Parts: sequence; structure tokens; C-alpha cells
Amino acid sequence: MKTKDKSVDESTLLRLLAEEELKNDQPVFSDLAEFDNRKLIHELQVHQIELEMQNEELKTVQAKAQNAIEKYVELYDYAPCGYLTLSKEGDILELNYSAAYMIGKNRNQLNNTRFGLHISHDSLSTFNQLLVRTFMLNQKESCELILLHKTDKIDESICVHIDAQLAKDSGKCLITMTDISERQKLEIELNKTIKLLREHNLYKP
Repeated sequence: MKTKDKSVDESTLLRLLAEEELKNDQPVFSDLAEFDNRKLIHELQVHQIELEMQNEELKTVQAKAQNAIEKYVELYDYAPCGYLTLSKEGDILELNYSAAYMIGKNRNQLNNTRFGLHISHDSLSTFNQLLVRTFMLNQKESCELILLHKTDKIDESICVHIDAQLAKDSGKCLITMTDISERQKLEIELNKTIKLLREHNLYKP
């Protein structure tokens, strides 16, 4: 009911503004027929002004919407985290530049390819389970896996943290991917140091 009232108020305001545009044009009528014709013309003029105002408002709204879309695309494409949209089968439907960089290929080459092809054999089962749970339980799921980073010059593996959740239409899986390779290296070095200290009875937790 409130939405309808708001629409009526906006329509009334638009009418008043249009009438204001014509307020100085008040003809003198000699007979009823001329009055009816003038009244019809007046209504048409008011309606024309209303349409012009609506058109200008629509142009403003469209410009704002376009600006918002451009900002969203820029934030998505150049975000430091990797963003991917996957189908239920695990095909890449969309991805940003960071995700493509982690995989080591051009973004256009990765669209409609199977994401699992870029995951190490040891981690593939972990990822498949995550994808199944995400679609079945419709809740946020996370895991860590090894991603195959292959370019013309480099063939290496990186460790990534994955957060997955369903899009609102529930037909797509939204993936956030963060490179944690450096953290993993630090943890390995730390464990080596702790082991060495323990061997010499120098480690006190």
C-alpha cells in the first residue's frame, strides 16, 4: 500500500510541475467548443511535459546505474583475490584477472573450461567434495588445495585457500581464491625450526 501511495504522490508532483510550465499560457475562450479544444490541447501539452520530465529522470537513473556497473566491474576484475563463478559441474563461467593469474593463463582461455583441470591430483578430491557440499547444503564451504600454475615459462604449484558459496539463483557457485603459498612456506620453515630445537632440547612451548 505504501508503494502505491508513493507512486500516486510522484505522479501528482509530476503533474504539478508540468502545470507550472504552462501556468503563464492561459487563453481566453469565446465559446464552449473552443474551450473544449483548448482544454484538450492543454492536457496534451501537460502530458508531453510529463513525458519529457520522465525521460530526463530516466536518463539520470540510467547514467547512475551505468556508473555503478563500471565501478563494480573494475572492483571485480582488478581485486587482489581470485574470483570465479562455477557451474554445478565445475566449469568456469566467469573469473577475474587475479584468478587467471593464479592459474597462469589468459582469462579468455579459461572461460567454459573445467576448473578441476587446474588443480593438482592430490587436491582434486578435496575440491570435488567442496563443490558437492556447497550445492547440496547451500552453505559456505572452505578448503585449501594445490593449484597448478602453468605458463610458457613457469610450471609450478601454489597453495590457495578457497571459500565457496551459492549465488542467489542457486545455480552457480561463487569462489573466492587466496594465494597462501608464502604462509605455507613460513609454516614449513617454522616447523623445521621447532623440530631442530626439540632435537637439542631447546624448544619450550
